[in-house]
Amino acid sequence: MAAYTRKTLETEVVVELSRGGEASVDTPIPFLTHMVETLLLYAGLGGRVVARELRRLDDGHHVIEDVAIALGRALDALMGDRKGIARFGHSVVPMDDSIALAAVDLGGRVYWVVKTRLPDTAIGGYPLSMFPHFVRSLATEARATIHIYARGLDPHHKIEAAHKALGLALRHALSPGQGTSTKGTLK
Repeated sequence: MAAYTRKTLETEVVVELSRGGEASVDTPIPFLTHMVETLLLYAGLGGRVVARELRRLDDGHHVIEDVAIALGRALDALMGDRKGIARFGHSVVPMDDSIALAAVDLGGRVYWVVKTRLPDTAIGGYPLSMFPHFVRSLATEARATIHIYARGLDPHHKIEAAHKALGLALRHALSPGQGTSTKGTLK
């Protein structure tokens, strides 16, 4: 079990993660709740994520960002020294009209790429323009490399397929394995 709490003047986010088990997610942004539930389910992670907005300043930017930060830090803590994990994972997920590919490296080096076209709109209180920022914050705090590519017609399907693909890629990267490097170290 790994836990992280982030409290700012704008939000309070509590994340507890475990390998396996049930996951409970509660945020003030319905689509964010749905996507974090999806990510955890497909990653094979249990625990809970609770986010509260303490001061409404915008369209959910701080809640989305702080959930990603706290989730990334808890994931980093869950991995510990990162020995004994496969390190790399990838997945392709089709969802109706959409398809998403995600690839991760949990070797401790931060990088992120999100390639998709999203309309300037929101779904369930989640501004779609925040999706790349969510991935960047998660990658930074988890000390991971994350690549996501998504195509399709329906923005809901593209984002959901991307979360499923990322979850499956994380599941594979977190699975038991050598996680070796020709450098002799993961960093």
